[in-house]
Amino acid sequence: MVGHILRKGEAGSVNLLEAKRFYTMGANRGHPDALIALGEMGLAGEAGLTDADAYSYLLRASEAGRTDATRALAEMNRAGRGVPQSLEGERALLERAVASFDQDATKRLADTYLESDPKRALELYEQAADAGDADAAYAAGIMYAQTFEITPNEERSAFWLAKAANAGHAAAQADYGLLVYQGAGVPRDDTAAAAWFRKSAEGGDTEGAFLYAFTLAKGEGVQQDFGEAYYWLLKSGDSTVDDYQEDRAILRERLEANVDPAVLAAAKARLD
Repeated sequence: MVGHILRKGEAGSVNLLEAKRFYTMGANRGHPDALIALGEMGLAGEAGLTDADAYSYLLRASEAGRTDATRALAEMNRAGRGVPQSLEGERALLERAVASFDQDATKRLADTYLESDPKRALELYEQAADAGDADAAYAAGIMYAQTFEITPNEERSAFWLAKAANAGHAAAQADYGLLVYQGAGVPRDDTAAAAWFRKSAEGGDTEGAFLYAFTLAKGEGVQQDFGEAYYWLLKSGDSTVDDYQEDRAILRERLEANVDPAVLAAAKARLD
């Protein structure tokens, strides 16, 4: 704790060398938090510590049962920090963390298989999603919606996207809302779709913002409001996907051609 206070400057000033000294006292007694703190300092290059030092300290913490240290070691293997870059080493460490029921490690292990073995990746994503990982549920939902060497399955896609959406995953809320809007894998419901788009938009997802703008402009599932539609359209910004960007341009052109300029100006002022 003294090391932590000195490293963070919680007593007034930062003293990394003294923090290192006190952390080392804890580490010499096998304290896992002290080992991890020294690992973090090594990765940050603090107090003369190096990546090699970080790996050594984190390895000791991992051997003491800290799965967060095991995940950090896996990341070091992936990036080649402190040890030669190794996909096999990364996977072996993540497998060790997974065996200790670390859902973050399960999702990250799935990421390593996404391009080389999509079926294995999906299996791991579903495992992590079952344990409550919203990012993994979103990934599984997308894999069932697209090819990825997986047979498309609208119902499974909707199931996992709903799980992620209900966990507050903004991108999943947009995608699940679109399935609800289309009636793909779930009953069609314009009102529910608009509600999901709004949650996604308010959660900061740009595609959710555009979809909410679209439903506001059309008055589908929500009261028509051109000012709100223009506000969320502007807030959605530009898309890197050509088709999505074209949709934005069309909606903007129609709003600007048909809506009272004062209404649009008020919406723009809110954004500014």
